[in-house]
Amino acid sequence: MESREIILDHIHQQDEQLSYIAREIWDHPQIALRETFASDLLAQELEANGFSLERGVGQMPTAFVATWGEGQPIIGFLGEYDALPGLSQKVGTEKDPVEMGGPGHGCGHNLYGTACLGAVLALQEAMQQNRIPGTIRFYGCPAEETLVGKTFMARAGVFDDLDAALTWHPGSTNIVWNGSSLAMNSFKVNFHGFSTHAAAEPELGRSALDGVMLMDVGVNYLREHVIPEARIHSVITSGGQAPNVVPAYAQVWYFVRAPRRDQLNEIYARMLDIAQGAALMSGTTHDIE
Repeated sequence: MESREIILDHIHQQDEQLSYIAREIWDHPQIALRETFASDLLAQELEANGFSLERGVGQMPTAFVATWGEGQPIIGFLGEYDALPGLSQKVGTEKDPVEMGGPGHGCGHNLYGTACLGAVLALQEAMQQNRIPGTIRFYGCPAEETLVGKTFMARAGVFDDLDAALTWHPGSTNIVWNGSSLAMNSFKVNFHGFSTHAAAEPELGRSALDGVMLMDVGVNYLREHVIPEARIHSVITSGGQAPNVVPAYAQVWYFVRAPRRDQLNEIYARMLDIAQGAALMSGTTHDIE
C-alpha cells in the first residue's frame, strides 16, 4: 500500500483516541512552563508506541523530545500544548468560563500537540510497513505563547541535526504554508521610586507608576515612526496597591514584533531610550528584565 494511503488510514483509525487526548488537554489547561498534564499525556502516548523519551530539555520540565527510528532523514514535528491566561472556557460557541479568570485553550493548542501526535504515529506506521529508513522526532514544545520554549530548546541544540521540521496551527482554512512569522522581543521594564502619602506629602515621593505611564506615552508616539508591519503590545503588571500611596514600584511588560531581526533591534533600541527618558522625567530609576 502507498505510504499516503497508510497514513490517512491510520489517522482515521486513531480518530477516537486523538479526540479523547485533545479533549483531555482542553479540560486541563495550564499556562506556559506549567503544562505538566499535557506534556505527560503526550509523552506517555509516544512512549507506549515505541518512542524513546528525553525529558526536561532546555532545562524546562515540560519540554521533551521523543524519537523513533534510525538514520537519515531526521524529520521533526513540533507539538505545542500551553494555554492562555484568562481564557477559561467550557465546550461551546458562547463565552462560558469553567473558572472565572482561569486559563484556557483560546489558541487551540489542545489540538496543536494532539494533531502532531497523530501525524508522527501515522508516519511511523507507514515507515514500518514500507520499510522506509529514517528517524521521526516529536518535540514537546512548552511556552509557545511566551516565545521561550523553542528558544531554549534551540539553545540546547535539539534541532541541530534535523533535515526538516513540520508544524501546523488551527485556523479557518486548511493550507500548506512555508512562510515565516514575526521576530519578537518580550521584555519587562521595572521602575523604582519611593513612597509617600499621596495626600499628605506627595512632593516627597517619586512615582514608579508615573515612569510606566510616561513610557507608554512615548511608545505610543513611536508608533507613527516604525514600519507598518511592526506590532507593539503591553500590559501593566504592577502599578501600586492603593491610590493614596505613591507607588515605589511599577512594571510594564512589552511584546514588540517586526518581520526581520534587524528591524526589531532598531525598534527595541528606541524603546530602551524611551524607558530611560521616562525614568528621567519621573525622577525614578529603571531596569530591564
